[in-house]
Amino acid sequence: MSAFSNIGELLGAALFLGVFALTTLVTALFVMRQLVLSLFMLFTNRRSAYAELELSEWPTVTILIPAHNEEKVIGGCLEAMSKIDYPVERITFMVINDRSKDATGQIAASWAARDRRFQTYNRAADAEPGKPAAIKEVIAQLNSEVVVFFDADYLPEPSLIKKLVAPFLDPEIGATMGRVVPYNTNANLLTRLIDLERRGGYVVDQQARSLLNFLPQFGGTCGAVRLAALNQVGGWRKDVLAEDTDLTYRLFLNGWTVEYLNHAACYEESPEQWPTRMKQVRRWAYGHNECLFRYFFKVLACTRQPLIRRFDAALVLLFYVFPVLSLLCLVLSLFYPLFFAYPPFNLSVVPAVSFMIGFGNFSPYFQIMVGAYKDGQTESVLSLPFIFISSSISMLAAVSAFYMNVYHKLAGSRLLWDKTVRFRTP
Repeated sequence: MSAFSNIGELLGAALFLGVFALTTLVTALFVMRQLVLSLFMLFTNRRSAYAELELSEWPTVTILIPAHNEEKVIGGCLEAMSKIDYPVERITFMVINDRSKDATGQIAASWAARDRRFQTYNRAADAEPGKPAAIKEVIAQLNSEVVVFFDADYLPEPSLIKKLVAPFLDPEIGATMGRVVPYNTNANLLTRLIDLERRGGYVVDQQARSLLNFLPQFGGTCGAVRLAALNQVGGWRKDVLAEDTDLTYRLFLNGWTVEYLNHAACYEESPEQWPTRMKQVRRWAYGHNECLFRYFFKVLACTRQPLIRRFDAALVLLFYVFPVLSLLCLVLSLFYPLFFAYPPFNLSVVPAVSFMIGFGNFSPYFQIMVGAYKDGQTESVLSLPFIFISSSISMLAAVSAFYMNVYHKLAGSRLLWDKTVRFRTP
């Protein structure tokens, strides 16, 4: 007796098997990508060509620090900023006091009163909420050559701005991105796991993409952009949740290069509570998926970029969809035998593997181990056996974000910006 008795059954089985096959393909691509990038970084001694670059004349720079109710952390951030090594007449620190109801505005104003490099921009109480909207309101008024972005909890090294700005000597570079290092790694298990993910993401993934001339991610904090490049690609957008990812792909499509600088380190506060981390990753996933829907096919069709760069850039866009696909595939594999006989080549066994790799996608074990080795801090991997906990939270956040993407798309609405809770004591 045939495994498929009629056309309807054939089409139904084909739908299941199509999902299984797609998951198999994406799983294989992510696994190969992790291995290739990890092995490359393990055996290379290359570093950014701009690591030792010093300019005879530094460009004008405006540093934007959006701050909404940030009295816990803004003082430490501005104190660190005051120690930045950069020509005084060519740098401005601008705190965007975004409708704060605490002492954020007063703290920023006190720094502006005693250091002429500091300025405060106070948004109106009825201004559109959200970090993207706050930045767009201010950035349209700037005329500096370079704009650098920081969150209010960040603590930069004194040399950081020079390191971020030096590569703009190359006229093809539109943006640069530094490395973000958690400063509260030892607070609890969650912060230790976030530190591991950061090592894999920056030391291996970002750095390898930069050295191999792929597309590194421009970040909305500890990142710099050439203002002329920003204007050429349409300016800052406020209608997206991941405005940094959106800008990364607009620069890519318009022929600009993004340079990752592993030697340019800045320190951040990691979330210390699981619900806060869940919301943070969900926001990232939601905004990332917006970019997936907007740019995936445009990236693949962008003939002004080499094929391998297009392929990797498109694959990165699938990052937060892969867990959704893995979970869907696993569920379908449970129902498949209730309706259909197994074909000779049983693709439904793939979901178990892809689901396991789905965890690996958010906790890239190879990348973490190589990152710790390259940092000379191999003892940090002692927490690696627990990485499945944070990766499970990330997977749930990604699935939730995808559902919200679909819901808001159908409803004609969008997810509102959600501020990350701070834990540092002033």
